[in-house]
Amino acid sequence: MSDESTRVRIAILGAGMSGLCMGSQLRKAGVDDFVILEKADAVGGTWRENTYPGVACDVPSHVYSFSFELNPEWSHSYSSGQEIQDYCQRVAEKYDLLSRIRFGTEVQKVRFEAGRWEILLADGSRLEADLVVSGLGGLHLPNHADLKGREEFEGRIFHTARWDHDHDLRGRRVAIVGTGASAAQVLPGIAEDVSEVSVFQRSAAWVFPRIAQDIPEERRALYRRAPWRMRLHRWFLWALMDVVGVTSLRRGTWMAKRLKRVGLDHLASSVEDPELRARLTPDYEPGCKRRCISDDYLSTFNRENVHLVTEPIAQVEAGGIRDAAGVLHEVDTLIEATGFRPFDITEYVEIEGREGRRLRDVWSKRIETFRTMMVPGFPNFFLLLGPNSATGHTSALIMIESQVQYILGCLELMDREGLRELDPDPAVVARYNQRLQRDLGKMVFSGGCNAWYTDDEDHNFTLWPYSAVRFVLEQWKVRRAEFRAGG
Repeated sequence: MSDESTRVRIAILGAGMSGLCMGSQLRKAGVDDFVILEKADAVGGTWRENTYPGVACDVPSHVYSFSFELNPEWSHSYSSGQEIQDYCQRVAEKYDLLSRIRFGTEVQKVRFEAGRWEILLADGSRLEADLVVSGLGGLHLPNHADLKGREEFEGRIFHTARWDHDHDLRGRRVAIVGTGASAAQVLPGIAEDVSEVSVFQRSAAWVFPRIAQDIPEERRALYRRAPWRMRLHRWFLWALMDVVGVTSLRRGTWMAKRLKRVGLDHLASSVEDPELRARLTPDYEPGCKRRCISDDYLSTFNRENVHLVTEPIAQVEAGGIRDAAGVLHEVDTLIEATGFRPFDITEYVEIEGREGRRLRDVWSKRIETFRTMMVPGFPNFFLLLGPNSATGHTSALIMIESQVQYILGCLELMDREGLRELDPDPAVVARYNQRLQRDLGKMVFSGGCNAWYTDDEDHNFTLWPYSAVRFVLEQWKVRRAEFRAGG
């Protein structure tokens, strides 16, 4: 970035999809006094970091793109990670964001002091901002499996989010620990190349067909000529996913039962062996844990070189993994497909609000926010894709765009009324979260299946219990009465 000023109006943390959306919308609103702080040397966030074989989005391409920057060039109905990364780069270039990004800039601490946010960087320099917008998301640090004896392993260990491209898997004996979304993509991506692959399953995943297909050049050309057709297609997908998604995630509905039948039918048509099929059958309701969308994950278990291990892992040894039944599974490569730690921002960025209160301490007992973005006592601090803004059924970009528009509304309110600070009223925040938790209890999310969505008390701090339409409507207007504001 050419402007190395130490004071800006808005500091955006991260140049992933959230940070790019915030920056581009500030540009469109005529606000140029902002900086994007990015620790890496490129934009893209999760799509820059995750480069494992088969990495792709599990949301249709035309919904997983910004409404203000539709992309007629998607080559597949579910975009690959590289295509999405290329899309991020084009957005950054089109909205002239590269000139506002400080690459190689790691944020260590943000502290509210004397009415402004002070940002301390890893190189020892400092930056001041009136507002801070975190685009770091809720899933950042890899969640490593708790494997006894892992230090004894003589082979190679790596996480899907830190894929070792220098390690050739051809002819290897591989272990995959985990059966979530990344495992559902990695397994089909490596099964043909490895000698053997053993998948260690703690609990079976609900897997649904995504009915993926290439998008022919004829349709792409049509979307280039008539963008309104592409937008109409996007609206159709959004509406379909929203209606079917929400009704299928509400406990006891006809759609929830129908979804379960679709999952069981997909399993039955994909896996030939009845005993193997039984071990791949989940024992909880679809949606209680994250659903996997894949056409080929389950069928890959039909291969002779693919093995499912349902015995718990006892320990890792020099030559492999020994399960609880005493069987040693000899492997030379161990891949952790174990996802991320939810809302781990406080693990790598120290965030201090009023009177030195640390967000880590505030969230130590219960993770809560106001309108999924703000925390009382941390004025002018916003979280994109913050707690309770994820859904189990649609595109995260819908939620990000809505949050960005809300932040723009907060800027307008502050300018209009001459306010220096916006701090949510704790009483309003308490009522907001009581409603969310009440209605989350009606969803399959709160089914007691030990998902990462919830804490030990089954308090769901990750998901949104309603439709995406309702999310947009609830963030549509900034209400002055919901804040304690300072002039």
